[in-house]
Amino acid sequence: MNLEFLKNRFAEVFYKGKITTAYIKNTKEKRLHLILPSGKEELINYSSLVYYEEKAASLKDLNQIIAMIKEKNEVREKLKNTFNPEEVWEVLVEEVETILAKEIVELLLGQPPTENEIASFIRKALEDRIYFKLKEPNVLQIISKNEVEKVILQRKKEFEKLKKINEGEEFVKALQSKNIEHFSEAQKEFWLSALKEFVLWENQTPSGKLAYEVLKRLNMVNSYKVFNLLVNAGVFKEDENLEIIKTHFPASFSEKELAETKSIVKMDISKDQRVDLTHLYTVTVDAEETQDFDDALSFEEKEDKYIIYVHIAEVAGFLKPGLSLWEKALERACTLYLPDAIYPMLPFPLSHEKFSLKKNELKPALTFKIEIDKSYNLLSFEPLLSLIRVKERLTYEKVDKLLAKEPFWQKLYEIFMHFKKKREEKEVFAVFLPEIHIRVKPNGEIIIKKIEMTPARLLIAEAMILVNALSAEFLYKNQIPAIYRSQPKPLEIIENREKSLYSKLLQLKYMVRSELSTQPAYHSGLGLNYYTTLTSPIRRFLDLLMQYQLKAFLLGTPTLSEKTITGILSELNENLQRASQIQSKRTKYFLLKYLQTYMQNKPLKGLITDVQNRKTKVYLIDYNITGEIMGEGGDLRPGEEIIVKIEKVSPHFEVLRLKAV
Repeated sequence: MNLEFLKNRFAEVFYKGKITTAYIKNTKEKRLHLILPSGKEELINYSSLVYYEEKAASLKDLNQIIAMIKEKNEVREKLKNTFNPEEVWEVLVEEVETILAKEIVELLLGQPPTENEIASFIRKALEDRIYFKLKEPNVLQIISKNEVEKVILQRKKEFEKLKKINEGEEFVKALQSKNIEHFSEAQKEFWLSALKEFVLWENQTPSGKLAYEVLKRLNMVNSYKVFNLLVNAGVFKEDENLEIIKTHFPASFSEKELAETKSIVKMDISKDQRVDLTHLYTVTVDAEETQDFDDALSFEEKEDKYIIYVHIAEVAGFLKPGLSLWEKALERACTLYLPDAIYPMLPFPLSHEKFSLKKNELKPALTFKIEIDKSYNLLSFEPLLSLIRVKERLTYEKVDKLLAKEPFWQKLYEIFMHFKKKREEKEVFAVFLPEIHIRVKPNGEIIIKKIEMTPARLLIAEAMILVNALSAEFLYKNQIPAIYRSQPKPLEIIENREKSLYSKLLQLKYMVRSELSTQPAYHSGLGLNYYTTLTSPIRRFLDLLMQYQLKAFLLGTPTLSEKTITGILSELNENLQRASQIQSKRTKYFLLKYLQTYMQNKPLKGLITDVQNRKTKVYLIDYNITGEIMGEGGDLRPGEEIIVKIEKVSPHFEVLRLKAV
């Protein structure tokens, strides 16, 4: 393109976001060498040219050129507002698609226009961006009626949005000063809701995005600050479980679920195809605070063998695919036992009453009968539908005492430890740390209890592992579509990992998460080739599903197909991940709040796990949580024990800063 003809002409150009007058001193390929009103000279692309005057003005005096540019620029800026592009657009819109700007202005004025008048009209038309757009320098394209209507509507929306943002800015300021009474109820409801959505999902929702725009103006784009504002306004509680709301966890039961619950509560126990085991001495062993009992034990010693019965609460006889309770149990994935609340997978009338293996009540169960010889070799494994009656409700503490003196319990313990030892003869990489149990009382007091793995807890854990492993093998060998749990080997194996707490923590760092699949695979944490879970159908959907499959097989009725199980698996994985995230974050929140409330300025036992540049990671031995010491590590070495105090703790931000004492 030859642009030589543009030399020495005054022109209108887009420069730094607006139209300004310039003088074209020269051209170079597709670029224009301009003199601007400031006197500055610059090369810009030809595409920025809006309008050029018909006649060239060969001027040599730079001061004269600058003076003329400034004069034209000022005149055109004032003159542009005398034009109404809409007026002439209405005449032209049905007639032509493109037209010279000069012809438009002549039509408007009824006489040949000056250069300033043409340039001024172009400025006005292109700044309005409603009725005309630039086709090429000096030529305008007429925008269709349809497009104009869309632009006007969009402008109206933008104006309303700007108005709303201004309102929001005033509302947040008023909220900060605790004086929002002069706002209408509708305004208060809207902005409190918008700020709430920002805290939960930032700018991922329309209202949250609007709140974000407001907060950006006020330099307040900080969800924690906004959260505190909403706490003061009564929208949130100080300890609000944001994760439950954020992830849309179904925290309450729908009317349909409650109606199904009422119906199930009234159902009688079917005694068909059930073995009556009510004569057995059957016990439950759980924590003191447990209220939903989903497993029980019986034990018999014969002349040539031992018989262990593990009874599991029957849920699958009442809950089936298609029920809302079934679908929602899948959505919840498991019962959430949080420090300040329990979110049950099933309503209490079912989990704590109908299905729960309560003392002295006749209950249907899925019983696993395990026969072993006197050398503890497995003779047979048989799942069967049963009727049971729990004779005694025991706690772990009670069984620990019984283990010191009762042959019944000592024999059971010996048997399960035999199976544990057999597992551990393979490659087993499980890491066990004390569990920190956190409970929040109604008055807000936080109670922390460190739970060690006592013999009683180990006995019950091993009983459940044995049943789950044998059941998984049974499902596989009988070609029953199922979901199996496995765990790949650690990314790195730490030698002598059981010899110190530091080695355990180091091994934990390299552990790979367990996986769910429709095909069995080795579980490196347990040392098993087949593993699933079906011992907690009241609390875990996977266990309910496996119980459903096993019961259908035992009754000779159709099981869920491999395709259906695969579909469930995909959804279950997502829902389990959500439940785990809620559990983890809520536990950490209250653990940090406990440290903040009760342990400020108190010495804490720590173990250094990592030293990197200016950050030292310290594991708090009594609380199973890791904090950081910021700054030079000095002589600190991984594996060393250290006494620390809290420097800074923020439960909401999951921050725990420590300092060496």
